[in-house]
Amino acid sequence: MYNYLYIYNYSPHEKDLCEMEFRHIFHQEMTDKYYLTTQDFDYTRSAYIRGKLTIFYQSSSFLELVDFVRQQDYCYYDFKVIYLKNEITHVPYRESIDKCKQIALPIAGSVNMHHPKTVFAITKLKDIWYFGIYENDMCWNKHFDKPYSYSHSLALRDARAVVNIALGLGLSKRIVDPCCGIGTVVLEGLGMGANIVGYDMNRYVAYQARLNLEHYGYDPLLIQKKDMKTIEESYDVCILDIPYGVYSPFTHQQQVELLEKTRELASELVLVSHRLMDKELKTLEYQIKDQAMIQKGSFQRYITHCVQEWEK
Repeated sequence: MYNYLYIYNYSPHEKDLCEMEFRHIFHQEMTDKYYLTTQDFDYTRSAYIRGKLTIFYQSSSFLELVDFVRQQDYCYYDFKVIYLKNEITHVPYRESIDKCKQIALPIAGSVNMHHPKTVFAITKLKDIWYFGIYENDMCWNKHFDKPYSYSHSLALRDARAVVNIALGLGLSKRIVDPCCGIGTVVLEGLGMGANIVGYDMNRYVAYQARLNLEHYGYDPLLIQKKDMKTIEESYDVCILDIPYGVYSPFTHQQQVELLEKTRELASELVLVSHRLMDKELKTLEYQIKDQAMIQKGSFQRYITHCVQEWEK
């Protein structure tokens, strides 16, 4: 018996990263955009999850769904019932409307189609009907209008996925972003309740990052001006969006030196790089566990998750 249905929505160029995020959260391969599971997950953490259905009942018979609702003696004020369309099983529009009415009729209280406090939903996947409460709060993009941003920064959806890859299902890991720039990754981590801090060696950029945090009510001191080579603290995961020399030259040797430092910061690394650095990671005795590619116009980035060899 499933308890939750997560409904995914992503564009073709996001599929690779979305599937990587899914593997780190649910520890299995993604097969389609509709994931049934007993695992309760805060769906607002993922920019790719369109909504979450908390399943109260499921059956191959729709009449059993209606009987179940009738037996519960539900009373809700300002509710509505919707049908969740999906790409797996087609239910004609008129039929879906009729079935929503059949579900709504036994529920006492009042209907509010425009501003409901509770949204009940039904859907049919293959031969099974599902009924429950549907949530689709799109709160992951609240940092979209931050005061300071750069064109080469990670997009919000990408940054959020990178944090989810670092965290996995829970929020217990301590994360460091040692080259945080204007703080996009740190902001997304804080937005989902993660324990995350950031550093940047550029005084002006670090200052702007702190202003971004302060703008949204976070502690600005979670980002400090510091060269990552001088960081002495240790963490569970390091997210490194490696500098690639947009505004100033940054050599390959300098990139390798930063990779070397990550071994002291954490045993686990999520690397964001403009080219594959598998050879350099293996030389540093990292074991590559997962990888995805994202594209922004003609600009490519690779997301690589790896652990130090002694941790595998």
